[in-house]
Amino acid sequence: MLTLEKYLTQPEPLTLFEWGIKRLCDCSLAALRLTSKDAMLLDDLLQKHQEIYTIDAMQKFLDGALIRDELTLKKALRQLRQRVLLRTMYRDLNGLCDLHEVMQTTTHLAEITLQTAALQQQAWLELVFGQPKSLTHEAQQLIVIGMGKLGGGELNVSSDIDLIFSFEQAGETTGVIDLHTNIVVNKISNQDFFNKLGKKIIAALDDVTEDGFVFRMDMRLRPFGSEGVLVPNCDALETYYQNNGREWERYAWIKGRVIAGPTAFISKLLKPFIFRKYLDFNAFASMRDLKLQIHRDVEKKGMADNIKLGRGGIREIEFIAQVFQLIRGGADTSLQIKPTLKVLALLQQKGLLPAQVVNDLTAAYVFLRNLEHRLMYVDDQQTQDLPKTLE
Repeated sequence: MLTLEKYLTQPEPLTLFEWGIKRLCDCSLAALRLTSKDAMLLDDLLQKHQEIYTIDAMQKFLDGALIRDELTLKKALRQLRQRVLLRTMYRDLNGLCDLHEVMQTTTHLAEITLQTAALQQQAWLELVFGQPKSLTHEAQQLIVIGMGKLGGGELNVSSDIDLIFSFEQAGETTGVIDLHTNIVVNKISNQDFFNKLGKKIIAALDDVTEDGFVFRMDMRLRPFGSEGVLVPNCDALETYYQNNGREWERYAWIKGRVIAGPTAFISKLLKPFIFRKYLDFNAFASMRDLKLQIHRDVEKKGMADNIKLGRGGIREIEFIAQVFQLIRGGADTSLQIKPTLKVLALLQQKGLLPAQVVNDLTAAYVFLRNLEHRLMYVDDQQTQDLPKTLE
């Protein structure tokens, strides 16, 4: 098994893989750290760098991991992330894949790690508290909703993920039988059970260990933000969005998608909130106000060189696509789709935007997202700021 040092000191002429490794490590300190620390990562990359890292391959890796407890769960999830990140960076920086593959692979990584953590942690909690049931004795599962780029299938390689947790119905767990007394103990409310589960899932992915992290997790889009209950049930969600839902939350929910757990209730609950049945021209004013607020924040924080939030950045392209969705999505359900590029293409097909405008927006979006990934590859940091120097 060759070490990274041997790859980087090979005399010319170099093989394509050796040239690719040099390019990868020249562009990414994160890749240099990973491959220097673990020769098996380098060997895996040598054997499989020509292959897309599919969701089935991710599942196969986790199925082969010895997951016995929370520590081994964290280790397996982080080892998978290292392999996926390294191969994705190599393929992208060496021209073996396109933006779509990078976003899809990273989205699949988030989906599979969230689903694995949710299922495993719920099973472990049920050993202590029993199964959560509704008042009509229906088993309850955690619902994990991916927002933003995760919901849209457009996730960044080193982004945080915006999530909302929920569950369908109130009730309590069945408890477990105490073997000494033969009495059922440890019954708790479903609310307490799913709050505990939510915290464990966050720790499983977000905690920084010797193997790094999986994804940074942001839960602030839930009702009432960081002051709200971590895992509101669906009745609480419905009440909130009927009585307190704001226009910016309609915008945020356009890309909302259930990642784990039952989907039907969330879809039924939120579509009327997001998409009005009539042409909703009031959305113009709300989106304009939101855009102005972002510009004020950008100027206040000196973020003009931020390729996401600065003028002409990624967020402005997303705004253009999503304002059409908010205005027309209730009357035209074909616009209720998630990915930005697909929305833009559909707007052109429907004659809502000229072909040249869509071509320009698409080219700008692809360029900026590719640039965004290269900024993140450098040190595996969530950043959209252009560097101040060339060093």
